[in-house]
Amino acid sequence: MNEESEATTETVDAGNSVGIITGLGELPPGTILDEGAVARIFSRHTASVKRAVERGELPPPVRMFGRPCWTAGSILVHIEARLEAAKEDAAKDAARIASHSP
Repeated sequence: MNEESEATTETVDAGNSVGIITGLGELPPGTILDEGAVARIFSRHTASVKRAVERGELPPPVRMFGRPCWTAGSILVHIEARLEAAKEDAAKDAARIASHSP
């Protein structure tokens, strides 16, 4: 996990927010990330990762050896589901607004 975390950190340090998502997307889906690695990927503190989970912005972790962990794939699937839900909400809002316009 350390080699993968270091590679991810290099990707994050070299890029902007678009690079961060690309870095996460370039990892094999089964890559296991601990809380520290997730924090580095998103350039945040581990406390921010915990709050993002509480807000539903990240999926809940599983505990491995007493540490919260995710797979890269589970984070991407969660983000994609949130994007799809936002797209559906926007379409519903647009339809609602269109139905009320003269």
